[in-house]
Amino acid sequence: MQPESLKITPLEKIISILSYVSMGFIGFIWIIIAYLCKRKLKYFLMYNICQSMVISIFLAILNLLLELIFNIFSHIPILDAIAGILNYIISIKIVRLTQIGLSFNIIELVVFLLLIYLITGICMGRLFYVPVLTKFLNRVMKRF
Repeated sequence: MQPESLKITPLEKIISILSYVSMGFIGFIWIIIAYLCKRKLKYFLMYNICQSMVISIFLAILNLLLELIFNIFSHIPILDAIAGILNYIISIKIVRLTQIGLSFNIIELVVFLLLIYLITGICMGRLFYVPVLTKFLNRVMKRF
């Protein structure tokens, strides 16, 4: 993946973490700043920025598809009951952390755990593997 000889600076780790937390927005701003300053980003930083943007795009598309499917199914007599049940199951808060005011449904919990996994990798200075996403990003990153 990445040569061991390359040192990852704390600033790169912070930008990578902020990119995940902001779902790619901070990373996108950082790419623009680097382009305007005519600086090339290191592989570690560029990889994490691209991965955060791809994850956020995937989540936006998933949200739109689920909304479209539930909207279409709600107009079909038999499927409206199934869509209602599925919508209810997806929206149930399965984890409640009342002490800090957080609650997660199943999709939010999966995204939260994925972000914790990826941010842990950043703190360790490693690129963690995400099954489909890593193969896609490796193909894209070969062009940079």
